[in-house]
Amino acid sequence: MKRMFLFSIIVLLTSVFYFDFYQKGPDIDAESYILINANTGETLYGKHEDQPFAAASMSKLMTEYLVLKSITEGRLDWDDRVVMSEHAANSMGVKIDVPAGAMLTVRDLFTSMVVASANNAAIVLAEAVGGSEENFTALMNEKARDFGLSRHTRFVNATGLPTVSNEENIMTARDVSKLAVKLIGEYPEVLETTQLTFYQLAYDGSVVYSTNRMLNKNNPSLWFEGVDGLKTGFTDRAGYCFTGTVERNGKRYISVVMGTEETEKRFIETRKLFAYGFNEPNIPSIKTIVKQYVSR
Repeated sequence: MKRMFLFSIIVLLTSVFYFDFYQKGPDIDAESYILINANTGETLYGKHEDQPFAAASMSKLMTEYLVLKSITEGRLDWDDRVVMSEHAANSMGVKIDVPAGAMLTVRDLFTSMVVASANNAAIVLAEAVGGSEENFTALMNEKARDFGLSRHTRFVNATGLPTVSNEENIMTARDVSKLAVKLIGEYPEVLETTQLTFYQLAYDGSVVYSTNRMLNKNNPSLWFEGVDGLKTGFTDRAGYCFTGTVERNGKRYISVVMGTEETEKRFIETRKLFAYGFNEPNIPSIKTIVKQYVSR
């Protein structure tokens, strides 16, 4: 009898949970977020999506766009070799382990930037496209206006790192989602790179690993079927951020989560958004369900 009673309580709580999830929408623990249908541009869910926040390395999506544009227009080639400048080699944060003066292919640099979020790779590519990171940043802001991004969006560098004067790239979640749509729409081949879990550099055979933990099938708490990108980000000011994209049966969603407090939290919250988009149960543990509703 006691077991039957407990089972009934669990079924009831689970039913209430799913009603909340689909009728009210998921409870997302982030400063700002948005979920859009990339095929139609429709916003499905969001909070503070038009408020500006530090974008951290998610702003590398614009760097990716401009590099791919240069390659498409014939001004750069995947096999071109580019010198690692002192400026790039001395950058902070995540980097590939190569010294100033090293010669790397555009493919090595681009893939390291996309997969591992290597800041020195992003700077070298910015210098190759714009002549200097400063000139490249001007191109980033010009393209943001061309895309119709809001007045809030402003780039100060190609990486998303804080500057010496403590400025950072600023974007809204909606603007990041629009940028992601542009990137994937015009250069869908970028998804061949964003879905890589690791990459071996031709330069020296070293391996870099993806910062996107939603790609790892061996981690079922974060993995989500159909995820094939897109870009993580972190600074002290921005918190842990993630622009994700998922495609199933021709339907593609893009999500942006900004300002979470833990590295895995950005992926957990993204998973909730994607589950909501596909009407798929984002099943929590029974312990979580009971704890949530007992505390009400």
